[in-house]
Amino acid sequence: MPPKPDAVRISKTIAFLLRHRPEVGGLTPDEHGFVMLVDLAVAVSKLMRTDVLAAQITVVVEQARSRRFEIQGEQIRALDRSRGRPSAIPPDICYHATSDKYVNRYLEKKTISTNRGRPVYLSQDESQAWRAAHRMGGKPRVLYVDTSRARRHGVRFFRDKRSGLYHADAIPVNDVLNLRPNFAEQLSAGGIPIKIGADGVPRMALIKVTRRSGVTWEVAKGKLEHGETPESAAVREVGEEMGIDVPMEVTDTVGIIRYGFMAPGGLPRLKTVFLYLLNPLEPIEDDFRPANAEGIGEVAWFTTTEAVRAVRHSSLIPLMKRARRMVDRTHADT
Repeated sequence: MPPKPDAVRISKTIAFLLRHRPEVGGLTPDEHGFVMLVDLAVAVSKLMRTDVLAAQITVVVEQARSRRFEIQGEQIRALDRSRGRPSAIPPDICYHATSDKYVNRYLEKKTISTNRGRPVYLSQDESQAWRAAHRMGGKPRVLYVDTSRARRHGVRFFRDKRSGLYHADAIPVNDVLNLRPNFAEQLSAGGIPIKIGADGVPRMALIKVTRRSGVTWEVAKGKLEHGETPESAAVREVGEEMGIDVPMEVTDTVGIIRYGFMAPGGLPRLKTVFLYLLNPLEPIEDDFRPANAEGIGEVAWFTTTEAVRAVRHSSLIPLMKRARRMVDRTHADT
């Protein structure tokens, strides 16, 4: 007997969120592809515009004829349809170790694949990929694979538990940034000003930006100028985008993220963003003067938990969580 229509809708919505666009539902799968059932239930409810409980999702998964999802305790992840293996969501940029002779073959075939049907392996560590490339003979090359773009094109990624490497059957050349014409790298830096509110709770300042894709809360950031250090750029960009003249100092390095994007004219870019926590050396009033010409309409203070929820850019979510832990730990120690 076929499942009820509601069950079908729930199953399709789960598949959309877990396989293709977890960021749409505010989900951040762990390295094994798991998300919390309760978080998935919230995301499914929003997309379907009706209340869906975690228990309902469990029932749908358990009653399905084919094994598409796996539930472990209070977590759930998608499985590969054909092989029953757990899929994985890699970082937005991963690195494929290769050499010039293989690159020429990839360009001819318009896909990265092996002759013997072996998986294409990717590392999330660029230096590890370069070491592997130097062992291959010929001129070493490391390719920047835009995995988020590849996933939108139907590429399925998996992760080897022992090596930590990601792999896929094949990857289109168009999803490899530095194999596209006019490729370039862009360095940016951003910062999160921190203040302690009147209630003694630490807060983070974020900017509200209007883009073609919609309105989002983001971290203030921008491109490095010639000869500028990432730390100096972060302080300058925060001041310019938020419209404040208060001097600030870098207190902690949150981390680095990399992701691909298309610049105007369809030019492929690999963006590297350095993110820092900033300490204002003078009190910051709330009379921000946001850079409206750059699409910034508002600046606001958030508690650390609110800030993590507000920033929905998939690449920034892990760093925002790390920033929250750093700020909360520092506040707890004072």
